[in-house]
Amino acid sequence: MIKRFANLKVRYQLLIVMIFITSAALFLIGQLSYTYFYKRNADEFMKKAESSVHMAGASLSTQLTSISTATNHLLVNQPFPNMIWDINNRNFTGYAKYFSGVGLLTEPFLQNHDLVSNVLICGEDKIVFSPSSLGITDYFLELFPEDIWASSKITVLPTRQNVMFRQGGVIPVCYPVSYNRNSKNLIYQDKPGERKARFILMIDTAQIRSYFERMSNRYTYCMYLADENGIPLDIERDQYPDAFLTEVKDWIQKEKTSSDGSINLGKDQLLVTKESVPFCSLNVIHMTKKSALLGDTKELRSFFILVWLACFLAASLLSFTLSNLLTRNIKVLGKAIGQINDGTYDKKTEFSHTDEISLLGVQLNKMYDTIRLQLIQIKKEEQKKAQAEIQMLSEQINPHFLYNTLECIHFQVLNGHQQTAGGMLESLGRYLRTTLNVGKTFITVEKEVEHVTLYMDIMNRHSTSGIQFHAEIDSSLKHIMIMKVLLQPLAENCIKHGFEGFLEGLEPVPPQITINITPRGDNRILIEVSDNGKGFDIKRASALMKAETPESKDHFGLHNIYKRLHTCYGELVEITFTSIPYLKNSIQIEIPENPV
Repeated sequence: MIKRFANLKVRYQLLIVMIFITSAALFLIGQLSYTYFYKRNADEFMKKAESSVHMAGASLSTQLTSISTATNHLLVNQPFPNMIWDINNRNFTGYAKYFSGVGLLTEPFLQNHDLVSNVLICGEDKIVFSPSSLGITDYFLELFPEDIWASSKITVLPTRQNVMFRQGGVIPVCYPVSYNRNSKNLIYQDKPGERKARFILMIDTAQIRSYFERMSNRYTYCMYLADENGIPLDIERDQYPDAFLTEVKDWIQKEKTSSDGSINLGKDQLLVTKESVPFCSLNVIHMTKKSALLGDTKELRSFFILVWLACFLAASLLSFTLSNLLTRNIKVLGKAIGQINDGTYDKKTEFSHTDEISLLGVQLNKMYDTIRLQLIQIKKEEQKKAQAEIQMLSEQINPHFLYNTLECIHFQVLNGHQQTAGGMLESLGRYLRTTLNVGKTFITVEKEVEHVTLYMDIMNRHSTSGIQFHAEIDSSLKHIMIMKVLLQPLAENCIKHGFEGFLEGLEPVPPQITINITPRGDNRILIEVSDNGKGFDIKRASALMKAETPESKDHFGLHNIYKRLHTCYGELVEITFTSIPYLKNSIQIEIPENPV
């Protein structure tokens, strides 16, 4: 980062420094103010939330305790004990004999407790009785889809639509009840061997919600009643989905007493306050989101943003003004250096002032002239050196080939085969004319193919191999100039490493060498030399080709070609190998149409 800053222009360095100082100061002031106001706001809210939850819990606890006490008094009065005993002992014969008596007892009970909208007495085998309605059995399973007979203690169920009485939402409170006529005791539990009975209070959800909404404030996300497992009782998931999160339920179960805490919700945070209610281990929960508390600080944040923008603009204008005054001559010098780098410094910049930067510009012009002359001289020397190296590599002939050919010609003469000897001499002369052509590095594709054809003709004359040779050139490439003596060493490698050392009976029939020269696109040429010999190790061939020195003289030809190709074409050369023994072993060389 420091290195990047040091490489920036002076104007940008000034701009960054001034903006950094301004922004850092404003950020520090803004952050401290923002933190202070948020903390004060959060503290005030938490105090109000704790007070609201405590008041709601105390009030709700009082009402539920009063309802529980009244329920005890209600159930010990006839005809409730007899009705419960009949249900327990499967003697329940109808509703009529209980209807008027139960109605007289429950009417004042409902009038004295606004939270209770109705009561039910039910038993197994679809026995359902309500003093407010007859024929409600058909709605029972729709109202209670859960198994209310499984719980052995007083249980508060979550809110649901009161489908039986069409009165909105209700929160059922289920009492397991049984009656012993001998002891005349009513107990809140199921007796083994007897049919289960339930007395159910239907708490009005709207009354609970209305009370909690009055106790809430503008920051409250949700205030609700939850059971001991953290399950919300008076709200539904689509209204307040965060209250049904597993993290919230786990927190409520973990905190056994009245407390407050926070729960992370990704980018937001829930601030939770809990107050325990003794009745059925219920809990009053108050939740708000941290983002709601940040609302009052938005104006302060907007103010600091506006101040920062104003200071940013002022710092930018001031830094640009200063940079223009301080770097005016540096720009001129930088422009001159840029033109030198681009090679467009044809007309020199005149530095007429006497300040330090102008004097530096004068020295730059003198240094430019000196370096340009030196570069011209170095380029000429490099060209001569490269030409000499290419020529030297091109003229490295295998002496064994020359000796063997001359001996073969001598043998033909001694045996009186003057015509054959004359043909070999003519082929050798034409072959050497191309190889020893001093001063020429490049020849046409057509001439290069003619050169390798002469070589193969000579090799077939003084050996019994009978190698079939075929060369095919795309008509558009015949007169393209390529590096000379490129194909002959490749053909020699095919003969030497592909067709020698065969086990008897495994020789390719007939041995073939094929050369294809085709256009590749993007002004490139593909040269492929292939044979049907015994194949080669591709990894070893690649390593020997690129080695500083060949492993032995046997691999000198491939190494020589690689060096000459890179001298002529640079990094634009691509060489790949393929080897399928006795089918196709090839080297593919891709080069540009024009050397570098």
